[in-house]
Amino acid sequence: MNRLLLGSLAAGFLVMAFFLGRQSVGPAPSPNSPLRPDKLATALGERDWVERTYGFSEEIRHLNPSNLVEALEVIEDSSAELTRDEKRLLVSAWTRFDPKGAFEFALFGPEKDRRRVAGAVIYAWAQRDPMAARSALLGIQTTELERILEERFVLGWMSGGGLGDAHDYVEGLPPSKRRELLVSQMARALARESAQSTIDWAESVGSDQERFRRTVFNKAAGALAEYHRDRAVAWVESNFGQSHTRGSVRLVALNWAESDPDAAFEWLSSLPNDEEKSEAVGFVFAYWLKSHPEEAAAWLEARDPGEALDPAMRAMAHSKLESNPVLAIDWAHRIHDPGTRERTLVRVGQAWFGKDPNATRRWLEVSDLPKAARKRILETRR
Repeated sequence: MNRLLLGSLAAGFLVMAFFLGRQSVGPAPSPNSPLRPDKLATALGERDWVERTYGFSEEIRHLNPSNLVEALEVIEDSSAELTRDEKRLLVSAWTRFDPKGAFEFALFGPEKDRRRVAGAVIYAWAQRDPMAARSALLGIQTTELERILEERFVLGWMSGGGLGDAHDYVEGLPPSKRRELLVSQMARALARESAQSTIDWAESVGSDQERFRRTVFNKAAGALAEYHRDRAVAWVESNFGQSHTRGSVRLVALNWAESDPDAAFEWLSSLPNDEEKSEAVGFVFAYWLKSHPEEAAAWLEARDPGEALDPAMRAMAHSKLESNPVLAIDWAHRIHDPGTRERTLVRVGQAWFGKDPNATRRWLEVSDLPKAARKRILETRR
């Protein structure tokens, strides 16, 4: 990684952490600052949520080793149970001076709050002492909990100014879905800060790790599409066709299609014709068809058939294989490319033959499919 570049990115990330309302990495209040038990108890008894939140935060910010037990006793004696957010605030303040104790408190708390509360500890701990926080994670035996806490660990490390080290940690993990998820979380955190920080981070990855480089680029493109679509489109376009960017087009288009499918598919149509473009059209339309079938079908029905939409027509035909073979055949006939059209018709015919051989034979008698294609359909095993 380019350390000078990542150093500047880390500085910006600290600003982002503040505005997101996450735990500050600034100095803790003086140990001599007073925590007023009576005020804490009053805050916990407040019915007005604003006043309760303000009063609780004001007292907990003065938490230190000398008043921790007293504060916990007040909380224990209160008839009002702490909310999950209040527990996160409590352990974040506690982590400033006793992260191990705060972590144990979180792990032995109610299971329904464990992930979020323990995550708050790990996030704050990683801001100040990432190696110690990582050591604590090694003792977690629950795979699902460890996965979630590792995400908070990496994000806390980044927020504390360790973007370069956090990146190196993730890059050093074996290729896996777990690593991809961590890269995705990093990309989203950076994209919430700024488009340029995200682009600079992705472009700082060396070409000697081609697979990891592609993962970072794709996750960055997807995150940018969510927060800075125009920048995502321009960035992906400028890198289109390079090996490490493969897969990014469909991620940008997928995000775009959820709000403006016309614009998303128009953009896809404007890209140079190649396999990635074709895959993106098919992938995005199939996803849209699954999530909003009526809307997607109506949109495609209103489009003029053409080579750019062949993957969408194919996806539409495949979606009707089981429920309505006749309609699937109709969609397949709209495919512009002869080879793609024939392969799709054969697949539809094979699915139909497996369910209703007689109806399939009647269709084949009037079909203009080549003899070899018909033979493949009739040889389908039921």
